[in-house]
Amino acid sequence: MSGRLGIVPIDVLAALIIPRNALNDQGVWSSAEGKLNRSKSCEVSIYQDNLCNTSVLTMGRKKRNPKRIFVTEKICERKVAGKLNFDEKEAIEEQKGKNLFINEIAINVYSRLKLPLVYPMQDESLDDSDEEDTVELNFWPRFVFVSNLCLICMERSEETCESCGMVSYCTVRHMKQDRPKHRDLCKVLTEVCQIEGGLSLLSELSADDYRVYRLKLIEIIQCRLDRPLQLWEKEILLYPRVCCNCRRFSTTLKCCPACGIGLFCENHDGGHEEWCREFQVFRRMLFLQHKNGHIEPEIPDTFQKEPLHLPDNFDLLIAQLFGRSTYYFNMDCYTYCSLSHISSIPLTALYSMQISCENWKTIDTFVVHVIGAEFQYECINLHVWEKLFLHLLPNLKHLKLMFVGPELSLPTVPLDLLTAVKICSSCKSSGRRVKISFHPKKFYHDFCRSKQFIEPHLVCLFNPGLYRETGFKGKDTWPETIREFCKMKIPVCVTSYTKQEIPREMIRIKSIADVEMILEPQKNPFASIKPDRNFVSDDTVPLIYKNYYLTIVKGKL
Repeated sequence: MSGRLGIVPIDVLAALIIPRNALNDQGVWSSAEGKLNRSKSCEVSIYQDNLCNTSVLTMGRKKRNPKRIFVTEKICERKVAGKLNFDEKEAIEEQKGKNLFINEIAINVYSRLKLPLVYPMQDESLDDSDEEDTVELNFWPRFVFVSNLCLICMERSEETCESCGMVSYCTVRHMKQDRPKHRDLCKVLTEVCQIEGGLSLLSELSADDYRVYRLKLIEIIQCRLDRPLQLWEKEILLYPRVCCNCRRFSTTLKCCPACGIGLFCENHDGGHEEWCREFQVFRRMLFLQHKNGHIEPEIPDTFQKEPLHLPDNFDLLIAQLFGRSTYYFNMDCYTYCSLSHISSIPLTALYSMQISCENWKTIDTFVVHVIGAEFQYECINLHVWEKLFLHLLPNLKHLKLMFVGPELSLPTVPLDLLTAVKICSSCKSSGRRVKISFHPKKFYHDFCRSKQFIEPHLVCLFNPGLYRETGFKGKDTWPETIREFCKMKIPVCVTSYTKQEIPREMIRIKSIADVEMILEPQKNPFASIKPDRNFVSDDTVPLIYKNYYLTIVKGKL
């Protein structure tokens, strides 16, 4: 919902500067006119996260590869609501010895920085009997500007534009190549930021004033150009080429030799050690993305004989599910970040289920409500729920996902195609299903009073920004929704982009309803590890991650 503007990627921030309906070619969702034929394709712009711009919806009959089934056993013990009996404890202790190798081979994202791009495993055999209509979403990532990465190739750069000094090039050849495209913007940037001293006052501003000032600079530049800036052009001003410590603008700034992102003047030679490794991941990810476009990571495809206790660590879980596969060991940081990004929602929901629901091992039907859903994030990778939720709980027969939100906008595609989740032949033969329903343009408290309402076992709010009173279209609509989900007295999982946000979310909930804490705020072990720049509080937290912090509450009886 709009509350997410508390700490946001630049795509969302763009809505603060110019109207959404004027940004169709810059990353904002817009539906194609007219009806779509299932046998044809259409292009739409999708209001995705910081790194995506365009999607192509390919519709038609699609054959699927037969499922590769691996059998793994449950792994290390974790805190859950119900206490383990003696037999369970004994079995877990026995299993710990079998799974020692997992700790030895678990590879985190930092160890994958130098690996080349890996491609998903392909199975050449096809099951001709298994055909179905599907919607295939293929994203092409937009260009992301970083002040000291080459505007042409995203390599680390030493040369800056001779006029504006705000964009970089790795070679003189690339500078000359870009000159015709850069000329008009360069002229205005030079006038506003250098000749008129637009960047000379940055070091004297408070953190809040600095943010407001950058937005004002964007307005001025757009006015003089007489056109809206593209998203990457806004980033020239939102994340300018200034010293990380004092915000001094200079063409002689030195680049951090480790991450290639941090810039420092002669009075400062460092000071961002806390974030340097994360910026290394960010830079490598941008480079591979620019070179290779959007990639679809391989989802670990396993069937569990017993309900799987999730470990408190994404790296351990992925090592467990992939086993000793070559793909796992060769996975680069871009692919690994993308895997964590699309896995974060189902794994966070499953983690919350195991903590808050005593009968999670034996339940055969489980209903999840996702409040404040947006199609481009919560609803774009629905196929992952089968492999990373349904397949990990062998006793679960029916998983029902209900997405509700006033900002939930669906593409102009037949609804039966949008809600069709690919199910493997094994699940089909045993009657297992993932059922999807969308409830767009609707507040959750209104949905709860509708005929479509089904009582949930778990409610999820992913990065909602409950504490922001601007709410939807400038109105604070959260209080009624908070009262509604607390009144049901079922577990509610709430996540946030940063550690600093989650206490504010809890203060807001407790100011409206009486709740008990099932899980105190903690770092979410299944947060996305795909970094994105943070504008709203970049003075303290320069990078953000979806679902970074997690808490679980429940309305009191």
